[in-house]
Amino acid sequence: MAQKVLTTQAELDEIFAKMKRDYGALTKKQEAYAIREIERVRGDVSNLLADYADSDGTIKRRRLRQVLRELDEVEMAMRANGEQALNKIVKESTEFTTENIAPVIGISASQVKIVNEHVFKYIVKRFDANGLVLSERIWGLSGEIRDELSTAIRSNIIKGEGIKSMMKDISSVYSADSWKVRRLARTESTTAHRAATSYNAQESDIVNWVQFHDGRGGHRNHEKHRCYELANEDRYGKGTGIYKPKDTDIWLPHPNCTSYITYIIDERWL
Repeated sequence: MAQKVLTTQAELDEIFAKMKRDYGALTKKQEAYAIREIERVRGDVSNLLADYADSDGTIKRRRLRQVLRELDEVEMAMRANGEQALNKIVKESTEFTTENIAPVIGISASQVKIVNEHVFKYIVKRFDANGLVLSERIWGLSGEIRDELSTAIRSNIIKGEGIKSMMKDISSVYSADSWKVRRLARTESTTAHRAATSYNAQESDIVNWVQFHDGRGGHRNHEKHRCYELANEDRYGKGTGIYKPKDTDIWLPHPNCTSYITYIIDERWL
């Protein structure tokens, strides 16, 4: 059993408010990191094109198939970099959440370890609406970028453009797709954050209910989003947005969701 924690609801709310601010800064860094890792193969693409180019910087049409086959390795590198980056982001978000919450609600070191392991396992094995787990979502994104790179390279080779023109178009592909990487990183990070918040509550003796807050600050037409519906639902007759920590539907209302969860302390501990 946890020791009685002398924390008022107001004090706890302030702790969550600070955590929300700090977490906002963390997610921005994570998104930038994910984009850098996915784009790390840009140098490999440049070297690949240079290997097949003639002295004038162009690539003969007869070499097109060979060049495009070489992109298979680029795609595999994007997958590997992306998976490593997303796994790191999930662990970072989980540990950040637990480190901020555990001392406040009387969670032991052994419980912290259990929570962090549970959350990571949940995130990497979670099936999305298309029935894909995290590694498959990363592979799908890498495949999309690879296809767009193929289109850009094919067009330039057929038109007889040089490597300089090709690299400009390749940079455009990465810039245009950065929102996809950012969306994936944010979705997995915030899902880990909400799941860790809920898992910690399940391990605590002082938290029986959690408060779900919608992500209206991050969405246009937020009334149409599932998070808005959840924030305004009175599921248990305890008030709108009040849920049990085991209600997993509040962990990921929809992709790219910025909703968050706070605690309502059991009155016995106030």
